[in-house]
Amino acid sequence: MKSFLKYTLATVFGVFIALLMLGVLLFFTVLGLVSSKTHQTVTVKDNSVLELHLDYTITERSQADFLSLFSQDGEYQFMGLDKILLVLEQAKNDPNIKGILMHTNVTGTGYATTQELRNALLDFKSKGKFIYTSAPYYDEKSYYLASVADSIFIEPSGNILLNGLSANIMFYTGALEKLGVEVQYVKVGAYKGAIEAFTRKDLSPENKSQIAAYLNDIYSQFITDVAKSRHIDTATLNKAISNFEIKTPKQAIAMKLLDGMLYSDQIMNRIKRRLSLKKEAELPMVKAGVYAQNIDSPEEETDKIAVVYAVGEIVDGEGNQDNIGSITMSKAIAKAREDKHVKAIVLRVNSPGGSSLASDVIARELALCKGVKPVVVSMNDYAASGGYYISALADSIIAMPATITGSIGVFGLFPNMHELLVNKMGLSFETVKTGLHSDFGRVDQALTETDKAYLQAMVNRIYDDFTTVVEKGRALDSTYVESIAQGHVWTATQAVKNGLVDSYGGIQKAINIAAYLSKTKTYSLVAYPKVENPIELLLNQGTEVLAEQKLKSELGVFYQYYKGLQEGIKAQGFQMRMPFNVLID
Repeated sequence: MKSFLKYTLATVFGVFIALLMLGVLLFFTVLGLVSSKTHQTVTVKDNSVLELHLDYTITERSQADFLSLFSQDGEYQFMGLDKILLVLEQAKNDPNIKGILMHTNVTGTGYATTQELRNALLDFKSKGKFIYTSAPYYDEKSYYLASVADSIFIEPSGNILLNGLSANIMFYTGALEKLGVEVQYVKVGAYKGAIEAFTRKDLSPENKSQIAAYLNDIYSQFITDVAKSRHIDTATLNKAISNFEIKTPKQAIAMKLLDGMLYSDQIMNRIKRRLSLKKEAELPMVKAGVYAQNIDSPEEETDKIAVVYAVGEIVDGEGNQDNIGSITMSKAIAKAREDKHVKAIVLRVNSPGGSSLASDVIARELALCKGVKPVVVSMNDYAASGGYYISALADSIIAMPATITGSIGVFGLFPNMHELLVNKMGLSFETVKTGLHSDFGRVDQALTETDKAYLQAMVNRIYDDFTTVVEKGRALDSTYVESIAQGHVWTATQAVKNGLVDSYGGIQKAINIAAYLSKTKTYSLVAYPKVENPIELLLNQGTEVLAEQKLKSELGVFYQYYKGLQEGIKAQGFQMRMPFNVLID
């Protein structure tokens, strides 16, 4: 028996040591991969063409991607908008880069992000350089980006579908009814459509009208920009799309929207002719992800401008790379404010809103910057509701024309799960309490009229705080703010007219304004919060990181529906948020 125990313990100990050594080996292997990716460089030859893949959902920042460490060719697969813009700026001034071969399919990317990319590509062309683009499929968003190119090609077996824009809204009410959950609510604002996802099965007339207004505005921008790039009459283009006349590549070629149906080798030959290279000559291609690693960090200056990224849903507490935590964001802003070398702050907002409490905490940190250093807000796809609340006190607010903003309103959701818990699951409850309303907040019973009055008073107070922040930050009369508030969602073109936004532009314009306001001529950029590398991300968040990335890969474009449902389930309490799942296709 002793021998058995001895050998068993020895075996267990041996397995433990082996697993420990394997873990250490894996750690250093991955560490080596990170190091090799970081320091990989490529020689850019004369007559080189930058190969730029924009066929994935483009995030605001280049995030840690553990799985991409194991890619075969060193390509950083999922560059964020920040790195893509840096690559385009560098390539624009690189005499060895003559043009770009772009692969587009940005279906999951927002329209404001697409516009900012499009502007950067137009800036690249301003140096006399060319852009060719190719894709197996084009929809409005992919084609909108592709339309900047000198030549637009489609694979011979590919397809194009230009039939106008639509907004898809997901409603949870029917599903909740089947579960036996009633969502009770309080709100301020005729247009606060977020509650409709939980209380209706269709859009209210007010919400439908505002969605139609900003959808038509974005569509008008699409028609105007595409017609200008392709030298087509706007009325002709609008008629063709509205009447669904562009259903095949041949029809698109006849309309001068496409330049041909070509395979990749045929496109390469076209580029060679453009560069006066012989057909048999090698075409120097450099992948954008590898080229990005060639870009040297600029010489560090004493003066700095801080770029603080507020990306995702606004939540209470600590945040991560996919949301805006009140603690994380407040620390980042405070750090930038207290650093004597940081002369100005650019707050980059890409958020549909979220927790009212978290939004107020973050706005308070920005209020403390007043009189200390300038704050400029740069809005991307969304800066709505809580996203606008944290922006309103800035010295200047800029946005892309397709940015969705405003939604100055508040609501609260409170589930009544009596049907589910008692009638369907068979649970029973008995409460002992000291006062008439001591059991307020129970999910197994409906709100009383007194409860509703209390909650309505709270949401009214939060709404008053919101409008007061807008009045103060934008120097607007309270009556006027009320007329543009009410939970109404606006595009930036509408928001510039009504005074919620100052002007159009991307993040670089915001940086330029910040430098001007702070009278800073030479500066370095410093970004907050810190982006974790793949090792840090894996250690801090464990298998959740791999599971989330696997889910994104498996679900593809349907991932946004999953996230919408997940956010809907979590949306309890008081919220400053635009309507859920307004997906523009």
